Amino acid sequence: MIGDSLGRVKSCPACKSNFPAKTPRCPLDGSALVDLGPDLLAGRVVAGRYRFVDRCGAGAVAEVYRTHDVRTGVLVAARVQSPALVGDPWYRARIQDQVRSFHRAAPHDALVPVLDVVDGGAAARTLVVTEFIATPALPQLLLGGPVPLAAALDAGVQLAALLEHLHARDVLARDLRAGAVFLPVSPGAKVRVTIEALATGPTCSPDPVPPLQGASAHVAVGYVSPERARGEPGAPAGDVYALGALLFEMCTGRPVFQGAVTEVALAHAQSAPPVLRAVSPSMPEALEALLMRMFAKVPRFRPTALEVRTELAAARAALR
Repeated sequence: MIGDSLGRVKSCPACKSNFPAKTPRCPLDGSALVDLGPDLLAGRVVAGRYRFVDRCGAGAVAEVYRTHDVRTGVLVAARVQSPALVGDPWYRARIQDQVRSFHRAAPHDALVPVLDVVDGGAAARTLVVTEFIATPALPQLLLGGPVPLAAALDAGVQLAALLEHLHARDVLARDLRAGAVFLPVSPGAKVRVTIEALATGPTCSPDPVPPLQGASAHVAVGYVSPERARGEPGAPAGDVYALGALLFEMCTGRPVFQGAVTEVALAHAQSAPPVLRAVSPSMPEALEALLMRMFAKVPRFRPTALEVRTELAAARAALR
């Protein structure tokens, strides 16, 4: 739980990560955090079955609650849209697409299972119930500094394998970002990814507000590919770019680009990415070279998910 006694948390407008209410700025990218207000749903029971215990995550789009399933006695996670988005047709369509994408892609060890969907209708909140993950989300892990290299490479191999699996089933990790990834650092631990990352492929519609035109509640701009920043549809090559951004962040403890939302979007679209070993000199040369290919501005010059997995596995084997 990251909220205070009132369940109040703050969210980063750039990376969409959550932090304790007393935190003034995002520890990862320096953005001013947005106070999301007190927890107003704790203790309520939805659909006669799901009792909200406390808010464990929140953003401009949705809130996530640690929830007790009174029918089974199991602790689950329940995601509901933020009050401002009740009745928003884009959000409703997005949730339906995420659930559809999950069912197309499941089962996979890295995907957090969807257990139930309670559709409140166009004028009410929709509840998506998933398995509760007790391990920390990546942003909380990064508060302690970079992820150890071996653990970062292990995570990268698993995430690349997930992208392979998704792309073979015409599903995208359209919104792959740190907040959607749960990463234990114990040896051999499994990475888990929530449905917030998913979208139906082989391409998906552009964002309602292209990141270059301003901030959007729906986009974690720190991981957007150059083409998506310009307002183009999502595609598999964009997922590879986002994975590169995650790998860079895990290995260095900082995002690829920092600044205001539109500045970061512009940097992804136009600026050369930082060189890994210039930021962290102890990193392997092979990993630096792979990241530069993953960050290619032209999508066709990026490696496939299979190529990424193969090269990350080789880098991990070289550490042994």
